[in-house]
Amino acid sequence: MSGAGVDWRLYLVTDPNLGGGREAVPGIVHEAVLGGVGVVQVRDKKCDDDEFATHAAAVAESVARACTETGRDVPVFVNDRLDVARELGLHLHIGQRDVPFAAARAALPDGLMLGLSIESDAQLAAAMTGPGPAPDVIGVSPVWSTATKTDTADALGPEGADRLARAAHSYRRPGGVPGDADAGIRAVGIGGVTPLTVARLAATELDGVCVVSSIMAAPDPRAAAANLLARWDAARR
Repeated sequence: MSGAGVDWRLYLVTDPNLGGGREAVPGIVHEAVLGGVGVVQVRDKKCDDDEFATHAAAVAESVARACTETGRDVPVFVNDRLDVARELGLHLHIGQRDVPFAAARAALPDGLMLGLSIESDAQLAAAMTGPGPAPDVIGVSPVWSTATKTDTADALGPEGADRLARAAHSYRRPGGVPGDADAGIRAVGIGGVTPLTVARLAATELDGVCVVSSIMAAPDPRAAAANLLARWDAARR
């Protein structure tokens, strides 16, 4: 499965601490999808695999309910937990210091997407030229420094994010041709994305933005998602 056909504009990464506790996350996600979130990633670094699997299943169920209400199709990724992704049939996103990409791709069923965090041109070049399939989507990180995630490289800024997105889009999968929507790698920017900064990224070649605190800590997640999406769309016109 490739990233073609997915609405990457607004990608939510969950955080139970910002959301007021793990049990509150599914409800926040449900409202956020109703507000326009097109992709959800379940991230929780502070529980074991069994607890995480239960949590991820609850989030996936809340996304499914929102999709039933809206008639949309919103993919759910899990962060880092390869075994959980396989068990639940969810997509997977990994970082540069998680399970090796080639091993994750080999273990993940073909129908599931695999995302990879990219912090530099060298990392993207390696992902595009390494053995086996390239990522379906890259998380360009960090665009700006953020307190949500501190173990990241130097901030890329909009210009660096734009450069990496253009390079990712230029990738041609085996059998792909120029103009083929399935050929390129999708790219989303993460790190410091807020209602005040989202328009700057809409002016780049990124396919969308990843947000954490702007939705997870919002008093009205549905309204927060709708506001971010409206600002992206307005700047994209």
